[in-house]
Amino acid sequence: MIQYQKIQKEVITIPTVTKISKDMILDTAFEIARTSGLDKVSNREIAKRLNCSIRPIYYQFKNVEEMNNELIKRIWKYFYDYIFTKRDENIPEYKKTGINYIEFACKEKELFKILFMTNDKYMPDDDENFKRISEYIKISGKVKENEIKPFHYKMWIFTHGLASLIATNVMILTQKQINDLLTEEFTALIELEKKEGNINE
Repeated sequence: MIQYQKIQKEVITIPTVTKISKDMILDTAFEIARTSGLDKVSNREIAKRLNCSIRPIYYQFKNVEEMNNELIKRIWKYFYDYIFTKRDENIPEYKKTGINYIEFACKEKELFKILFMTNDKYMPDDDENFKRISEYIKISGKVKENEIKPFHYKMWIFTHGLASLIATNVMILTQKQINDLLTEEFTALIELEKKEGNINE
């Protein structure tokens, strides 16, 4: 008697290959920068977190500089979304922008350092964002059109100094203290502008 053996075919499942997109790389780089700083962002660390080789990174970006430039743009967008989106109808728009700026420095210390405490080659052309801030100043202080930029520059120096001290843990302030300091500085500057004839009465 001839016996026939039934041969079972073994089905081999080939795992799906996940395509590593540019957004996936930038999202991962953003999180590394957010928690550990820009100097910790590397192809090796990104690849490790994405569970892939470094090849997809080189496929999506010509070099590290191109990736860093895209990353910085993403951080700037996050920053402006942060300071412009969090509003409070009980607080003047310009003052709230300053409060959000300081809050960003407190809560996103590594990102704040990247944007404002490193090489200025990362500073963007922010004309559109400044237009928005200009409108806030017009409403809050009635500052004359040609004096808006100098006024904002003075206010920004104060706000940035405060934010930098908080971001580096030199000062610890309550929300009320921050509110009061911004109000006092704004009021003092407005009084100075009045004396110089720079306010629309």
